[in-house]
Amino acid sequence: MSEYVIEPVSYDYAGASAATGYSVDVIRRAVRAGDLVPRYAVVAGRQLTKPVIPRDELRAWIAAGATERPQR
Repeated sequence: MSEYVIEPVSYDYAGASAATGYSVDVIRRAVRAGDLVPRYAVVAGRQLTKPVIPRDELRAWIAAGATERPQR
């Protein structure tokens, strides 16, 4: 029997949280700040209300982060 591994193409906020290890609150703050841009699918010409964050958007956000911990 074959096993298939399916990698999501987008995440809801809880999924983005699980994928990155950051809290849902951090994901929401990043969206509000414009650092993460959610998308809304369109079905039959109507925009859905559920935001999702594309996998590549999430990866770019992580990759754009600092490589060192901030100094206090």
